Amino acid sequence: MGREVSKYNCILIKVVIVFSLVCLCMYGIRGIYGFSLFPDEFGYWAVAAGILGYDFSEITSIGSFYSFGYSLILTPIIRFFSDSITAYRAAVIINMCLQVAAFFLLIKILDKLFKAADRLLKVLLAGMAVLYPSWVFYTQMTMSEALLFFMYTVVVYAMLCFLEKPSPIRGILLALATIYTYSVHMRTVGIVAAVAITVAISLFIRRDGAEADTYKPSNRFFSAALAIVFLFLGFLLCLHIKDLVIALLYSGGKENLTAINDYSGQTSKLKDLLSPKGVGRFLISMCGKILYLGCATLGTAYIGIYHLIKRTVKRDLSALFILLASLAQFLVMCIYLIASADPGAERFDLFLHGRYFDFVVPLLAVIGIYELVTCAGYIRKIVVSDIIIALGGIVSCLVAHRNLGYFTDPHGMLMIGMSYFLDEENVRPMQTIIANIVFSLLITCIIIVLVSFYKKKSNIYVLCVIHLFLIGLSYHACNHFIYIGQVYIYGDIQVADEIRDLRESGHEGDIVLLYEGGLEYIDTIQLRLRDEHIRVVYADDLTALADIRPDDLVLVDFESELNLELADRYDHSWESGHFDLYYNDAGGRN
Repeated sequence: MGREVSKYNCILIKVVIVFSLVCLCMYGIRGIYGFSLFPDEFGYWAVAAGILGYDFSEITSIGSFYSFGYSLILTPIIRFFSDSITAYRAAVIINMCLQVAAFFLLIKILDKLFKAADRLLKVLLAGMAVLYPSWVFYTQMTMSEALLFFMYTVVVYAMLCFLEKPSPIRGILLALATIYTYSVHMRTVGIVAAVAITVAISLFIRRDGAEADTYKPSNRFFSAALAIVFLFLGFLLCLHIKDLVIALLYSGGKENLTAINDYSGQTSKLKDLLSPKGVGRFLISMCGKILYLGCATLGTAYIGIYHLIKRTVKRDLSALFILLASLAQFLVMCIYLIASADPGAERFDLFLHGRYFDFVVPLLAVIGIYELVTCAGYIRKIVVSDIIIALGGIVSCLVAHRNLGYFTDPHGMLMIGMSYFLDEENVRPMQTIIANIVFSLLITCIIIVLVSFYKKKSNIYVLCVIHLFLIGLSYHACNHFIYIGQVYIYGDIQVADEIRDLRESGHEGDIVLLYEGGLEYIDTIQLRLRDEHIRVVYADDLTALADIRPDDLVLVDFESELNLELADRYDHSWESGHFDLYYNDAGGRN
């Protein structure tokens, strides 16, 4: 009878968590019309459009390279949905489906990591992972992050299966999952390295238990070698495809910006690490990321790392892989953002950054919660994690004080775990850091109470309070950074629809963007007008107007100084969203 009740409770909790994920996604989807982050999201759609033969090359060349793996999912969406709003919402729904799938996959991962644990506890922990606010947030955008969160769970599960029972098929599947993750965004090179290192180490660690005798060394070696060979070949293939994509879509701009997200732009940062000054910059920058990890997970990720280290010392390869993958991604992020704490740095989010490794964080956090509820000394562990948060906060406040007057550009949606007290209109870095630290320390006190109640009363449902807390933070992030800004995106959609109406009324000139720098809001219009090739004129000064013709449909930023000149040249203007549209009567002026 007890088993049946437990099984029923597991099913009920699963239904509630899936329902919560669906509600969080669908709540605001009718108010989402397009991109929230420019030009990142457009980069993935542009590759998908290029696969289908659409020419977005001039608009794409304004931005930088954003890989191609996610584009393979977006390609059929563009193919089957002609309306850009419908296509975007379809992509969001697919993200949600991947999130739900990851929930069930996480349960299987926790089954393998914590074999003796209560099944209901593992379901609750998996629910906490998928309700991680950054995961919920990115699900409602077409950044690659939503897919990376899902693919990381796939890679972890594939690795645990391979370590449990090595075979050629499992080795190949592990390699394919890893390479596809790498193709989604090449900053996941840390995952590739962690997989290769763990597979190699598995050859030298003797398996324990009865199953050990069933796997001959020759079979293990062949399986591992096959996985590494596929990894290497897939890595080379990704580099080749990357070069093709860059040549096709990113070679028409005024400047070559591909190095921003490519390895070619990171070599100087690696050289910095060879000097004492460079190492100092690296360590100071790292403090902001360590603080982010603590505040985003309320210290539980630190405890999760402690748990993994304990198991790694005992030669647990599963724990070793998760630890290596997390560390590798953390180091990739810190190297990439080595200059984020330098005096005069403007991007506050790059100092307190999490996006580059956020996808490994939920698993670390729930492993930490498992350590708290199942092992002794939970108060001591939380106090130690609080001390780390406080120390990271002190260093971060010193950096913020040194950069007083700078750190003016927050990009809050790239630091979701520490964005809850961020005012983007009045950026106050030190106050934001202090508010996050105080908030985290207060919530850890609540966690102590919850864990204490769970241990004394054996009431597992008290942990559901954590789920409610995560749901609240997730809604706050989505409402603050996605829903509010969509009114301007809808305005850009109206500009695109106005151009379409002008085409139908006989206007045959080029669509021209007078680009003066800044965010590429034109991306929304280009996706909306997928059959059009938008010409970019780089408007460094008024001489740029010589490159446009009377019959062109001209787009310019609504705050641009060029509006005065364009008003004299064209019969009509139309303003909406971020743009002013100028055009003459059909046929143009003589």
